[in-house]
Amino acid sequence: MAFAATSAVAAESVEVTTVRFATARAPNGAPNPWFEAEVVLAVSPPAEGSGRFVSRVRVGLMLGWELPAAPGGSRRTDFYRGEAECVALEAGRASVRFYLPPELVKRDHLRGPPKLWHVTLLAGGRPVPPSRAASVAALAEPAAMRAFEVAVAAGAPANAGLLLPQYLTPFASAYPRSTPSFVRREPATLPPVRAGP
Repeated sequence: MAFAATSAVAAESVEVTTVRFATARAPNGAPNPWFEAEVVLAVSPPAEGSGRFVSRVRVGLMLGWELPAAPGGSRRTDFYRGEAECVALEAGRASVRFYLPPELVKRDHLRGPPKLWHVTLLAGGRPVPPSRAASVAALAEPAAMRAFEVAVAAGAPANAGLLLPQYLTPFASAYPRSTPSFVRREPATLPPVRAGP
């Protein structure tokens, strides 16, 4: 979802500078790699704020993966949405990471960056306007961004709980110098399974 600025304070406090995509081997020695998305943030607390920190920074990531066509079928795009909220970020740089499990990496041949991606930010509960680095270039036009948001809203629920914040993965203790503390939220519980018709 794209946000409009609601205050100069939010706009100046945090912005996306880089988004990196790679595969990463889990620290537990599992043989298959996870897909890692690293959102790098520049944090500049406003002078009238709480000193050297920006509180409650929420980072949302939306991905659109174009997958190879199955035999006799057509290409399709799978959409994923994930979110993580940092307790507070200190002035400087911070990284927020998200992961797709190795089974998806292997099954769908996920390599390199996804075709479409966009990062949303809230700081202190207020939307932060996106920087240029918050989206792939293909979403620069407002109409393209709107179409992507509609597609994510329709398609991501089928993949709910698959794009995981770092703290819900084997990478929870990885990158100790650049990993912030998170407000812990578990994925929504699944509906009960019903037996029979």
